[in-house]
Amino acid sequence: MKILVTHINPHLDDIAAIWLFKKFHTDFKDASLEFISAHEGNMGLTDSDDKIYFGVGRGKFDEHKGDLEDCATSLVWKDIKNQGLAPKDEAELKAFEELVEWSRLIDLGKMPLQKFDDFSVQAFIRSRDSTIKSSSEAIVLGEKILDRILFVLNRKQQAILDWEKAKEFQTKFGKTIAIISETVDREFCRGQKADLFLMYNPKYKSVQFFTPLFEIDLKPIYDKVKSIDPGASWFLHQSHHMVICGSSSAPDSKPTKLSFEELIKIVKEG
Repeated sequence: MKILVTHINPHLDDIAAIWLFKKFHTDFKDASLEFISAHEGNMGLTDSDDKIYFGVGRGKFDEHKGDLEDCATSLVWKDIKNQGLAPKDEAELKAFEELVEWSRLIDLGKMPLQKFDDFSVQAFIRSRDSTIKSSSEAIVLGEKILDRILFVLNRKQQAILDWEKAKEFQTKFGKTIAIISETVDREFCRGQKADLFLMYNPKYKSVQFFTPLFEIDLKPIYDKVKSIDPGASWFLHQSHHMVICGSSSAPDSKPTKLSFEELIKIVKEG
């Protein structure tokens, strides 16, 4: 039987290390968990083909042996890369690297203070009652959370790649950017510098005009697309900052017949 070992009431970096190890060592994906006292873990414990230690044991994946700039997560990631197991896909690789660096900075106490608020993962991941049951629950919960975080980071990294093909032009609304992408969304656009964004998702054939600026009213765009393409499910958000047609949340909506180029023309004409 394969066994993964860490200390009781594990920290985020230990949970992430186990999660990461299982991702790339599939023979351990169904391994059982074992928790020991950190005191016992301070003694030298030896890894074997079937038993691996994380954050304890002073072994390969325990930073307490003197790895001052690493944590259990980053030590696992270094080993994955050294073995040539890291993803070849650029967006996926960068997503993993960003997640590993997040875990490392948290463990080293180098993350900006706002990342340590009451709503952060590290604030609630540990129950601190030091039982085997709660420690096991922390691993299971942590793996689910990390899978969700990795999904978000993957989308962001793909959005960064897609952004290289974005079209930029001026309209009466100001600097406008139009893009075809399955991953670029409002949250991503908020981090870019523009007054108006036109997003077209080819997977759902959905369209979204979005402005992050309070002083811009997108009703003129809504009126225009509604008159040109009345059969589509156009929706003007109550804020008047979004004009939407179709989304993953509305798979039964009627998509627009307008092409990406036609949508650009509409926004250029105002």
